[in-house]
Amino acid sequence: MSKTTKRVYDARSSYPDRTKSEENSFSDLNVVIKTLDTALLLLSSKEEAVLLTVFNHITDFARRQDSNMLELKEHQMLELLLEKEFFITSDTVLIRRFALYLITVLMDQTDLSELETEKTQKILDISYKFYLQENDDFCIEYLTYIVNMCLRDPKVAQSILENIEFLDKMKNIFVSSQNPDTVYNSIDALHKMLQVQSAEDMLQFTTQPDFPIDRIICEVSNEFEEIRQAARKVLKLLLADTGDTSVWEPQHRCLFVLQQLVKYFCQDPQAFDALDVIDVLATALRSEKMTKLFFEHNLFDLIVEQLKEDMDLLAFELRCTIISIFAETANYPQFLARIHAAGITDMFIHCLLDNQPAPATYVLIGLNRLIDHPEALRRFVAEYPEGIIQKLVNIILSPEVMIKTREQAAELIGHLLVVAFRDTAEELLALNISDVLTKIIQQGLPALSIDLILSLLVVIESLAQNEEYRAKICENRALTEQIAQLLMRSYAHSILVNNIFRCLCTIIDEEPVREVLLENYIVSSIKRALKSLSNLIKTAVTNFILQTTRFVEFVDAYIDRGVLEVLMLFQKHAFCVSTWGPAIESILSKCPTMKFGIRNYLGFTDITAGKDFYISKRKFEDFRCLQDILRMDCSPLDAVFVVNFDRPIADENDVIDVPPHCMDFAEGHPSNAKWCYCKRPGDEFLPQYLEALNQTLALHGLVENPDKIRRSIDFDNVAKRSKIIAEAVASVMSEDLNILDLNTTEECSRHTVRCHLLELRYIYHTNFIPLGTVRSGCQFERAILFKCFADQIGLPSTLQRSVDGRMLYNEVPLPLEIEKDVHCDKKTLKFMPWRMLRPTHIVDLMYNVGELYPMQSRQALQYLRLY
Repeated sequence: MSKTTKRVYDARSSYPDRTKSEENSFSDLNVVIKTLDTALLLLSSKEEAVLLTVFNHITDFARRQDSNMLELKEHQMLELLLEKEFFITSDTVLIRRFALYLITVLMDQTDLSELETEKTQKILDISYKFYLQENDDFCIEYLTYIVNMCLRDPKVAQSILENIEFLDKMKNIFVSSQNPDTVYNSIDALHKMLQVQSAEDMLQFTTQPDFPIDRIICEVSNEFEEIRQAARKVLKLLLADTGDTSVWEPQHRCLFVLQQLVKYFCQDPQAFDALDVIDVLATALRSEKMTKLFFEHNLFDLIVEQLKEDMDLLAFELRCTIISIFAETANYPQFLARIHAAGITDMFIHCLLDNQPAPATYVLIGLNRLIDHPEALRRFVAEYPEGIIQKLVNIILSPEVMIKTREQAAELIGHLLVVAFRDTAEELLALNISDVLTKIIQQGLPALSIDLILSLLVVIESLAQNEEYRAKICENRALTEQIAQLLMRSYAHSILVNNIFRCLCTIIDEEPVREVLLENYIVSSIKRALKSLSNLIKTAVTNFILQTTRFVEFVDAYIDRGVLEVLMLFQKHAFCVSTWGPAIESILSKCPTMKFGIRNYLGFTDITAGKDFYISKRKFEDFRCLQDILRMDCSPLDAVFVVNFDRPIADENDVIDVPPHCMDFAEGHPSNAKWCYCKRPGDEFLPQYLEALNQTLALHGLVENPDKIRRSIDFDNVAKRSKIIAEAVASVMSEDLNILDLNTTEECSRHTVRCHLLELRYIYHTNFIPLGTVRSGCQFERAILFKCFADQIGLPSTLQRSVDGRMLYNEVPLPLEIEKDVHCDKKTLKFMPWRMLRPTHIVDLMYNVGELYPMQSRQALQYLRLY
């Protein structure tokens, strides 16, 4: 075998041609570029050196003047950077910085409202990816700014809350960052996120363990103004909810934020942003928990001492702004004594009197709360001679004053009328408050707010509690007129209509008010309210009707102008209004004519005395037919009996002359005869009958109950008095009638009664017949006279129409003697109110005159022809 050896050096016969490789390679190229288009084309290069150079030139170009940015926008620089995704894949940090810087500058010069939401969302999506993988501080700063800019679009701000990964990194960077710009933009971005969330979402978002609330609180005293302002905005938003489930649940955090705010304010109360600190602090002190910490840790004393030191140095506007803190703390009565002792009441009074034309709203709010403290109230009332009530009235009267301030001024006056009625009322009357209220209400909606009008109505109600004051303010008829007209324009606001009706109820006792209301379409307003869909309005108007039916003019208006008609026809739509039925009854109880026409029944408390009482022989299914007869028909088809004990002779104004050409004279009557008729005839006989009845009762010792027990029932003599009245009725109406036996099936001669009524119609030229002129009468006519006599002498009785409508009968109450039943004891029933009595016996007026038949007995059924 041969042995091979390795040679150390091998000779080469050929070598590579270096000259040839240099000729094939691309050497460095330096070209002078003077157009922006060409520079932008180079952004597509893969060479980092080229990108650095181009970005450097573009950045320098952008910084020279603002117009250059517009040129970059025209060349779609933003779209190009979006296409390249901000060069997030570049390994060179400077390239990423340049790209992000240009994005921020371009967005500064762009109105985001011009950008479509999709484009803004695309910028934000790229920023998300960039932010998650970036660690460079400058890049993070730029990205935070870009994100903050994009969040100006609410839709985009809503979508960012779904990117949990991004939010987590953002919170972590913000908590540890020392970069002022990053801190500012992070806080501002959080504020925008909170603004687009609901209360529940915000609560869930801020109570997460990594929410940087403590860092935000620390930034309240940051050296940079923008950061302090951003932190205060977030805190003000979060301090609106300081409940136990909020981010302020830990007590130490509540104390921390209060200390930070108070500390910063006390360092320099004259600082330009001191008012913003006061605003945030006032928001915090709306919570009782915060206010309690504020006093317990002497932060209140700290601010008061600082104010005393700097009071002479502080501007008047600043002093009046600072007291907004105390206006919030005064909401809690346990701290009022301490607030007043610190001299805060005087500060409020000075701010009220010295501000022209009006102080800030919170000054009036604070005073409204402070006067609940007796010492503060005395101090406030002591300033009345200085014109403090005049100032409040001027504030309410001035249209140029902010509406919220006017509302608080009116509420303060209403409060003063509660806690210092006499002094405040005298001041208001001295200022002619009725004229002032008239001018204010005349401004009307929408110049006035509903809350302001409600407060003014409370003032009227408070003054009306005193009869003397009520009479004075109601002398001004224009005030009542304005309230009535305001009611007509307020049906879009149910709470306002409700309070207007309530106010009218307090002043309705004054005659000028009643006259003005009836003149100013109050009836139209009532009918509209009854047809409302709001149960609150229907309840209010029916309560008003209940309050006003004690006045005859209102009852007449309700009947004649359609209110009763609406009440009756719309009952099925008022099943939730408990006062609807009582409103109907309150009207009917004052008008026995309409009650009997509708109910066909008069009870013990329905008294026919005092006004005309009409009863038609005909039974009406629709009460409006009876109304039409009483209004228009001069001679209805059926007889209408008229009862009145107080008008012996008809009033001349009620007598209507019938022109001769309207009549066909019967044979034997001269053609020049003068005929007239009267729907309200006089009755000279009823007073005579009543006098004779009283004489008979006196002979038997059965006169009306003595005064000392006038409202009691003389049950022992009910039967005796009923018999005497029945005999008096029979003696008057028995002419040409045969007395029949109760057990017979025959009836009295109704034909005789019918002929007698025809004769009376001929005499009076109408079917409206005075009851006293009726000499022949059966059950129908006699029952009417019995009820009227019973009402005159104070005997409880009813008037009931039979089902067929042909017969009337009377019922009286007698105790049913049941052994050992205390409820039927005469001594117990004697003082029972009439409305609680129940009818027990029917009065016989035709057969056995004066006999009382127990209801449902055979005799009672025979009398009613039911047996």
